[in-house]
Amino acid sequence: MRTGKAAVWKGKFHIDIEQLPIPEVADDGLLLKNEASGICGTDGHLIEQDPPYPAIMCHEIAGRIEKMGAHANKSLNVYGGPVKEGDRIVLYPWITCGKCEGCRTHRPGTCTTCADSFVYGVPYSMLGLGGAEPINSRVNEAPYFKGGFAEYTYVFPETYVWKIPDDMPSEIAVLMDPMAVAVRAIEMAQTSPGIVEEGLNTNSKVVIIGAGQVGILAAAYIRALGAEQIIMAGSRTDRLRVSKELGQVDEVIDIHRVSPADRIKQVQDMTGGGANVVIQCANSVKAFGEGLEMLARLGTLIEVGNMVNQGETIAIDPAKMICAKHARILGMSANNPQSFNRAFNFLKRHKTIPFHKIYSHRTDLDGLLDTLKQKGNDDYVKGLVVHS
Repeated sequence: MRTGKAAVWKGKFHIDIEQLPIPEVADDGLLLKNEASGICGTDGHLIEQDPPYPAIMCHEIAGRIEKMGAHANKSLNVYGGPVKEGDRIVLYPWITCGKCEGCRTHRPGTCTTCADSFVYGVPYSMLGLGGAEPINSRVNEAPYFKGGFAEYTYVFPETYVWKIPDDMPSEIAVLMDPMAVAVRAIEMAQTSPGIVEEGLNTNSKVVIIGAGQVGILAAAYIRALGAEQIIMAGSRTDRLRVSKELGQVDEVIDIHRVSPADRIKQVQDMTGGGANVVIQCANSVKAFGEGLEMLARLGTLIEVGNMVNQGETIAIDPAKMICAKHARILGMSANNPQSFNRAFNFLKRHKTIPFHKIYSHRTDLDGLLDTLKQKGNDDYVKGLVVHS
């Protein structure tokens, strides 16, 4: 029996490297030999918890098709296809049912709206969405490889996949997921041109709070769209450096060196009264309040960073911070393959935009746990698992 290597998540900061059976490939599926697996902030949160059962984490997956079923091109949703054995692909991590009220209302493929979803690399019960588990993430049930921190990933029918161009390294393609989060947040900030509450345009002064991977990639995308000014408020010297080199931000504010009141004043001074758009990417509820303070009148704030902070609260003055400013505030969790496709096309600019600089840590499967433990270090920006 042939086996493949996998990093099996069994408990809080507990990963065992195991050999799992390489599964048979059904007519409607394919087997991917992974080349690059991105370490998402979600993986950093998951490793701090106990899983409901042993599973393989990681939903940022790019690799080469080792074996595919006869009907895989029909059962998959392929961008740039059809695909064949030997081609490289990158995955959209959600599989939605396409039949529930959420899918009918918001169109199939839209994540967090489907009643019965599967996510590569995340046990369903940990999503907090309710509903059934249409495909489980258990490593002891075929097809075993259901996440990206492994030598292989089994790709189920109805998965959206992108064929990777020959000149795009897999380590760039696997950035599609965080890039798509940034793209979706920025699209939400855009409005029809000329309306009173016009959002992002070439006159916009933009503040991004949170110099993590999504914040940095958002800066790069906003720069490409032509915003007048981009300010990054974040922490860690290396992250702020990459914000300038990759994100091409105009100014950085180190939140560990500048008090909340002073950084709010700095933004107001730099922008001449406040930011037209604030993209809040930090994992901090206090950052949301600061974003409101930094926002200009008729400005737009997109809240991306606080998905994991349910139960934490802050006090705000809605009359002053929202109504008087005529602020437009949008929370973001839902995304879709269309935004992923735009993100993937933006990554095709990798020869002129240094996306590779976002990776501060590279490892193999054996060093994964140690790398996950370094996510809070000053020099950590984003990690990557490179498969031989």
